[in-house]
Amino acid sequence: VLPPASSIADAIRAAGGMTPAAHIFGTVFTRESVRETQQVNYDRALRDLETDFTRTAATQRTASADEAAGQTARTAGTERLIARLREVRPNGRVVLQLSPDSRELPDLALEDGDRLHIPPRASTVGVFGSVFNGGSYLHSGGRNIDEYLRLAGGPTSGADADSVFVIRANGSVVSARQSGSWFSNDRLAGLAAEPGDTIFVPEEMDKTTFLQHAKDWTQILAQFALGVAAIQVLGD
Repeated sequence: VLPPASSIADAIRAAGGMTPAAHIFGTVFTRESVRETQQVNYDRALRDLETDFTRTAATQRTASADEAAGQTARTAGTERLIARLREVRPNGRVVLQLSPDSRELPDLALEDGDRLHIPPRASTVGVFGSVFNGGSYLHSGGRNIDEYLRLAGGPTSGADADSVFVIRANGSVVSARQSGSWFSNDRLAGLAAEPGDTIFVPEEMDKTTFLQHAKDWTQILAQFALGVAAIQVLGD
């Protein structure tokens, strides 16, 4: 129990201070008012996403039974995705934007119900998603993101290598899709991995199989052959 206008520093002092094992960079700070705002914004974004999916499905036209079956399958997949997204609940985490070498937390004023968790220093880096051997690997100083991806066997053939992202222990995210004069994909690969980082390689969503490609090209070539035959007949 703390008096009004107390800060994070006051809460830490009341708890007896930090131990030598405290990993300040990995601090998790959650706030109920932030969680409520996140939930409202998340629900709004989910409704917009569902509306876009519905509009797209309603305006698509099918010219064959195969296309109709494919559209039905995509619609079913979209409905399952929306259902799973509805189960997600924001946790109200406030990213404190700490640096890996931070020695103290920001002197933020507290609200009733705030939660502050300062974990011990992590010893692993997680690599998950579309890689050959996902899991947690022991952190070793000096290794970068690319080296940990190599430990996991690298991306699979179905990976979306341009969308790799890293969730850092402080809650921030570094993505390969971030661009500009201050960031590039090469910088992500060479970024030093910090203990507690999670590297995620997403699956390529917009792709077709070899059989689909072969079928499409077969239809194109067949139509082309029929067109050449018709032209020849007209010429004769």
